[in-house]
Amino acid sequence: MASSVTPLRLLELPQDDGALDRLSAWVMERVPNDGHMGTTSPDLCLYRFSHATTFLKMAAFGVTLGVVLQGEKRINVGGDEILVDRSHLLVMTREIEHLTVARTGSPGRPYLSLALCFTPEQVARALMTLTEAGGEPVVEETSPLFVMPYDREIGAALERLLGTMNDPMDRKVLAPLIVDEILYRLLRSESAAAVRSGFARTGDAVRILETMRYMRQNLSQKLSVEDLARLAAMSPSHFAHRFSAVARMAPMKFLREVRLERARTLLLSNGTRASEVAAEVGFESAAHFTREFKRRFGAPPSTYLRPKARGGG
Repeated sequence: MASSVTPLRLLELPQDDGALDRLSAWVMERVPNDGHMGTTSPDLCLYRFSHATTFLKMAAFGVTLGVVLQGEKRINVGGDEILVDRSHLLVMTREIEHLTVARTGSPGRPYLSLALCFTPEQVARALMTLTEAGGEPVVEETSPLFVMPYDREIGAALERLLGTMNDPMDRKVLAPLIVDEILYRLLRSESAAAVRSGFARTGDAVRILETMRYMRQNLSQKLSVEDLARLAAMSPSHFAHRFSAVARMAPMKFLREVRLERARTLLLSNGTRASEVAAEVGFESAAHFTREFKRRFGAPPSTYLRPKARGGG
């Protein structure tokens, strides 16, 4: 059966103030060849394709913002096809397998995009702040993704975020603040009402956040749902239920994704061998680590090693 196409052409779209062109130039300069590239920020990935390219992806860990800078992409989810171009922003709210076809804008103008990921803790903290500031009506979340018109404020914040990449102090101090601003603007949007309402307003959300922090700080340890439930002073079944509501994924899945996130940071920062990284973040098998890493990031760990580390000197 032919898939339906949602063109997502909305009236009275906000006018681009040139930010997308400047972002496109920034990505073109830093991604000279086709493919995707991680950056010094573990939350940001860049993409470039000179020809129509199809790839299968799994997203997202937390919430992922996708921005098409040149060209367009068609995303197939469960037989439905969504068209996204530079006049819209794509937001994925939980892990889902999807097929993406990236298309160039014209000869000599490759497809360019970027993806910014917000961890479950960032999303949970932002939702706690928003729910404390004012209640939201309960809206059932029926889709793992939504598309919203391009937002000039988000575009300006993305420019400022990329501007911090060349300065280690800016990257350490300013970048997290800008990322929080972008997430705040996304969650305040009308399109994100279902994401906001899905966050239960209960006191145990704080304990779940503390458990997430503990898991990040103890990645190499063998942790079980029972261990974590005791830490949160909950029964295992209640803990698993509440954790899934706050983090938008099961506890052990969260632990696996956090380990992979840390592994990617280690590979980018110091060029440690994949087998050593696997052990450091808590994977018992290097082969299992490599499979999971490729599933998460679309490429084997070796592609994330610094060139100096791969060259051996």
